[in-house]
Amino acid sequence: MDLNIVKECYDDFLNRVHIFNKIEDYYYGETDSLKNFKPMEGRSNLKININYVQKLVDEETSYSFANDITYTAKDGDKEPISYIDKFLSNKKIDHDVNLGIELVKFGAVFEINYIKDHIIKQRIVTPKNGYVYFDEEGDVEYFLHIFTRGLGVNQKTYIDVYSKEAIYHFNEGFNKVAEPTLNIFGFVPVGVAFVGTLDGKKTIYKTIKTLQDAYETNFSDISCEISDFRNAILQLWGVNLEETDDKGNKTQPITRDNVIFSFDDKSKQGAEWLIKNINDTFVKNTMDRQVDMIYSLTNHINNNEQMVSNLSGIALRSRLFQLEAKCKLNEKAMSNLIKTRLKCLFRFVEILEGKIFDCNNIKIQFTPNIPVDTTQIADIISKIPDNVVSRETKRSLLPFIENPISEGNKIKKELQEDFEGTVDLDKLGDEDEVNTESKIS
Repeated sequence: MDLNIVKECYDDFLNRVHIFNKIEDYYYGETDSLKNFKPMEGRSNLKININYVQKLVDEETSYSFANDITYTAKDGDKEPISYIDKFLSNKKIDHDVNLGIELVKFGAVFEINYIKDHIIKQRIVTPKNGYVYFDEEGDVEYFLHIFTRGLGVNQKTYIDVYSKEAIYHFNEGFNKVAEPTLNIFGFVPVGVAFVGTLDGKKTIYKTIKTLQDAYETNFSDISCEISDFRNAILQLWGVNLEETDDKGNKTQPITRDNVIFSFDDKSKQGAEWLIKNINDTFVKNTMDRQVDMIYSLTNHINNNEQMVSNLSGIALRSRLFQLEAKCKLNEKAMSNLIKTRLKCLFRFVEILEGKIFDCNNIKIQFTPNIPVDTTQIADIISKIPDNVVSRETKRSLLPFIENPISEGNKIKKELQEDFEGTVDLDKLGDEDEVNTESKIS
């Protein structure tokens, strides 16, 4: 391990981590517009948070990664799929969704694969506490995981450096705090997913940051104006404000915060409120344009807009075209990370059982989380001849089937239970299922 390169990586991490801290702030609604809001004495000073960054990040993540990933073998081999189902079922149900949130939020995310208690596990690391260094061929050469332990004055920073040979353990001054851990994988077991660059420039935050600030500022200002109507000033002309108390002393009427102005102009008598004349149309048009610009720049659609009642399904789907194209980039980035996960898994299986599988033989399929016309899909499947597309591929087209291999095994088991003894189902393959059903019928 080249310690000088690692130290340079850590310096670069410290120089750019503030960017990702700012993105995290905006995701949780801690915007500059609210932090820099200047209160005025005697005014309502309402600060309103309208968090479009979080809304759009969660929406985009849900669209791409809310449904489970489907794995299929390109050569039809079912054995690696069974190992994937077996060893990856131990991770949390929302693990991939959380990965997606961090990817869409920061534009990059990392996943550390490790073995604990003879089980392969995954840990999510964000650019706030991780840094990747690539070699000339674009492969991961070093990965730095920066984390803290302790609280308050006792809090200390530690750095784990992942290389092909081992995991090295340092403190913030790069003094060794533990002996290196052997890396049994033979490569850096860290999956990397990023869209565009690793510096946070291609993110929803970067796209709408100024619009988010402007919208919150405008909305807070207009809300303050509405609330400040309770402080409107009463103007009086030619009215004697002097009163006499119980003892005969002359006094001024009780006023609150000087909200009464009195004028001695005798040519005019009467009273009226002194208020601002706010052009509501101008305010509404300005804020509507800001919202439209937010959705336009992020390629999202405003689902709160009222649509034409006779809009066709094709027209509805076409509105999602730009969002789908954007989500495809997220899915391809995530596929790179998933490939590293499978590579680590198959290496673990090789060490455990001596079986060798190729992660490049596994097709990774994402199913968008949108309403699906299952009837139309079923109709398409029924029209595809068996000698064109395999049954396993047909099953993968159905959104409610997570594991096409497992579904095929269930079908065989049901056939065996229903027609046991009628046919030799031990020799039955996917391609024989229809023929068997026709023979039985």
